[in-house]
Amino acid sequence: MRTVGILAAVALSFASLHARAEPSKAWTAAKAGLPADAKIVIGADLTAIQKTQLFATYFPKLLEKGDAGKVLDKVKASCKIDPLTAIQGVVVATTADQEDGAVYLAVAGLDKAKLSSCLVATVHDTADKTAKVSLKQDGNITQVSDGKDHTAFLGWVGKDVIVVSLHGKDKTSLVKWMGGKGALAKSDVGKSIAKLNTAATIWGAGDVSQEIQPGVTVKGGYGTVTFSKGNLDADVHAVMTNAAQATTMATSTRKQLDEAKQGNLPRTFVTMLGAVSVAAANDEVVLKGSFVEQDLLSVLALAAAGFGGP
Repeated sequence: MRTVGILAAVALSFASLHARAEPSKAWTAAKAGLPADAKIVIGADLTAIQKTQLFATYFPKLLEKGDAGKVLDKVKASCKIDPLTAIQGVVVATTADQEDGAVYLAVAGLDKAKLSSCLVATVHDTADKTAKVSLKQDGNITQVSDGKDHTAFLGWVGKDVIVVSLHGKDKTSLVKWMGGKGALAKSDVGKSIAKLNTAATIWGAGDVSQEIQPGVTVKGGYGTVTFSKGNLDADVHAVMTNAAQATTMATSTRKQLDEAKQGNLPRTFVTMLGAVSVAAANDEVVLKGSFVEQDLLSVLALAAAGFGGP
């Protein structure tokens, strides 16, 4: 039984019921609950994303590639909810290897009774119809079982945020990813997030070290992407080992961009590259760009055609 996927879909569906809920509530809850093990944290205002041309173009294609579309259709039929009416805020956090983590989803006007009713209906319709689906409340944890050998858990932060572990069947994992008690703020990734505008459409930070070439190591990074009136503004910071590496990397990146612009590229590619600036700031390489969303769509379409994509 695809219980974890079902739980996430149901949670997203209930989020869609209440357009007035604040996307920032997901981050407020995650900031308080995430443990120091969180090394990659990404936040998104899903309501704002759904208004973009990129979402309208690519989300249907993503649904075609897996079971997500079928699950969302089941939720809509079982709970009488349009899952994508007004989805709100989400925060995804994982360990450095991305093997463990959790998803925080902002909701509003939702109580456990409503969610429980929808969970029972959706799991029953999506799984074996003979399954004796049951739910159990244990404080801020909801447990759902099919009466056989499948049990999954989701958590609550107050009445506004639902939490789903990447290991939905592991209650210990869920409790861990809800019980950090402010530990994230003291971590390196938490300090990077403190520099960000978490009201941006998409924002994120990572504390993952990687050698990208001999003698050059990226220690982590942070950045934002904001959509507004058909435009996309990006501000990305790569944190290097020291200022000398940052200067070297910025110089090398600018050279590569200049060479690419002089190459045999379509005009739209050249326009996009021309909108990117690269600079060194102490031990960081800072990349900024301001793009017209329609140009980005054109670039993605050309790239997909060139590489045999969808």
